[in-house]
Amino acid sequence: MQTLCGTLLQATAPAECRVTDEAIVRIGEDGKFAGVSAGPAPRGAVGGPGRWILPGFIDAHLHLPHWDRRGIDGLGLFDFLEKIVWPAEARMADPDVAERIAEAFVSGMIAHGTTTVAAFGSPFPQATQRVFEVFERRGLRAIHGMMLNDTECPPGLDQEADASLEDSRQLAARWHGAAGGRLQYAFSPRTPLMCSSRQMRGAAALAGMFGCHIQTHAAESLIGVERVRERFPEALDEIEVFAEMGLLTGRTLLGHGVHLNQHQRRQVAAAGTTVIHCPKANLFLQTGLMDYVAHRDSGVRVALGSGIGGGFDPFMPRVAVDALQTAKAVKVHGLPRGTSPVPTVAEAWWLLTRGAAEALGLADRVGLIAPGMEADCLVVRPEPWIADLEPSCRPSALLYSLRPDQIEHVYIAGRRVGP
Repeated sequence: MQTLCGTLLQATAPAECRVTDEAIVRIGEDGKFAGVSAGPAPRGAVGGPGRWILPGFIDAHLHLPHWDRRGIDGLGLFDFLEKIVWPAEARMADPDVAERIAEAFVSGMIAHGTTTVAAFGSPFPQATQRVFEVFERRGLRAIHGMMLNDTECPPGLDQEADASLEDSRQLAARWHGAAGGRLQYAFSPRTPLMCSSRQMRGAAALAGMFGCHIQTHAAESLIGVERVRERFPEALDEIEVFAEMGLLTGRTLLGHGVHLNQHQRRQVAAAGTTVIHCPKANLFLQTGLMDYVAHRDSGVRVALGSGIGGGFDPFMPRVAVDALQTAKAVKVHGLPRGTSPVPTVAEAWWLLTRGAAEALGLADRVGLIAPGMEADCLVVRPEPWIADLEPSCRPSALLYSLRPDQIEHVYIAGRRVGP
């Protein structure tokens, strides 16, 4: 039995962020929370005065091969693809390189308090195998899969549709549900621009057969939206392409969704599909400002993603802050000016933790510090003045001021993994 103590913060609903002073959190030998109570800190407990206990952060959209290519500015989306993405992924053809990058990626995630990722891989099966082996050994909770793209890609990165689907099938058979369910496989067609109909339909069929996630990109840029329309002239729009291919499901994660219109948002909501909001990446690559409020009000499930490497910052609280600021900018500068309330700080904490777990189908496992849930959590030591604020102000101050260097302990499934 492990015992943590400190101020407990967790969002149990979009409008509710609970703060419990002098909380005592017990972790059982099975890696699950065994109890949550309040009282004086017991001897030998981890934490203590000035410490806060938080659920682990969830990053629902990022690219592992781009981990060490963050912050290269001055490029639009398609130039970034040509000059940064393709070379970064090509080197993953060497499994040893893939393993080295995966090690650095996991270290980075843990150092930034991220305990669960939904991460794209590279188009190489051996690299994907090595990455999963690192995830298994290091303890990260991950939804991951080999990138699928069999058209409009440079030589060496393009795949043959049937061979790539067979590779993906074998990887899913090996890794989906591995490590006690901590690892899950995601069939990962990059975009409709770079996947044939055969590859997309095959990925959808296999995902359904295994019960896996599907992750892809949708409406990230206006140029991309127009190119999809040109490639699929018989389809009304990109969302109809996904629906026709069988990719619009309750386990599908659509990255970005910046330029979805109201009809598309309703279609996505009706399918139970999740949109991953990547505010830092959207601004960095100048693709647009996603209207989070419009998505929320349409009933779309939303989680947050760092968007690495188009996004440059892996610290999820700062991604959540950018989501709040983007929503304010859309409201202030939109025509007509928005009237719906922008997301609150409580909603931001919820998107980082419990809300993301629900969106990823992990709500029975993580996102909440409660008995029976798997023990993914952080112990942090923020600036001491936060404790002197009115209780209603503390969640906001913590969200806006917390830094990665203030993370003292990271637990995943009850195991201390860092930092």
